[in-house]
Amino acid sequence: MTNRLRFCGFQFALIGAGLAVMTAAHAVELDPKAVAVQTPDQFKWRDPTDQSATNQAILLGDSTRAGLHIVINKFKPNRFGTPHYHTHDRYIMVVDGAPWRGTGPVVDWSHATRVPKGTFMIDHAGKVHWDGTKEESGAYLIADVGPDSQTQISPSTGPWTGGDPSAATFTFPDQIQWKDNGGNRTADLFGDPSKTGLYVQLLSWKKGNNFSRPHFHPNDRFITVLSGTWWVGTGAKFDPANLTVPFKEGTFVTHFGKGVHWDGAKDEDTTLLIIGDGPGTAARAEEGK
Repeated sequence: MTNRLRFCGFQFALIGAGLAVMTAAHAVELDPKAVAVQTPDQFKWRDPTDQSATNQAILLGDSTRAGLHIVINKFKPNRFGTPHYHTHDRYIMVVDGAPWRGTGPVVDWSHATRVPKGTFMIDHAGKVHWDGTKEESGAYLIADVGPDSQTQISPSTGPWTGGDPSAATFTFPDQIQWKDNGGNRTADLFGDPSKTGLYVQLLSWKKGNNFSRPHFHPNDRFITVLSGTWWVGTGAKFDPANLTVPFKEGTFVTHFGKGVHWDGAKDEDTTLLIIGDGPGTAARAEEGK
């Protein structure tokens, strides 16, 4: 099965008082103590006119403060950045287009690496790197643990010596190691969801009404729909046909720790990017009628 990581603009709006979605027969309301949603239709970009070469939308947190911070950075074509480094490691999923990246203080775009949609990267703390776009646009979803900062350095023009292999780690789409779990597949990109600490994981639900049963996690989990339509229900009653809400590509969802929910796919494969502070293990909830 091929996982198609498509991009839909990643525009979100926070719904603070619960989520109600009209279905053909009735409205379904999710428990706001279990789930919070930022949908693609209303999102506050730093530049609302979208004229700047680089634009950003903050999904979670504040980079100047302690804690997890998640943003979307998107780039127009022919945007070239300068070399810089960050205070902490940054975990990056390419969610649109195909940016170009290089490492080390020597900036030579002819030796940059093309990183297409679906590539996962880690920028290592204190290591110099640079980003840009050529004829294609691009976008990153970036997670880091603050407080974080970016320090620019003066670029060097050469000669090219191969960059700094220790500055960044790349996992291209065809290098991702998937584990088949029956109704879904998972790929651990960073960390271990069963242990304490930050983790980044891909979860792909297979079409055909594959759903988890009501369960909860000990800690919050932050989820981006990368492709397909993800169906989510909350509470102890399991009824995918009548009590689920569809989340389209680009939706950003928080599953609050200990909030009972269940989720899956119906008529199309669905791929999710999950970021959390482990352990992210699931505990079955007692089901109601």
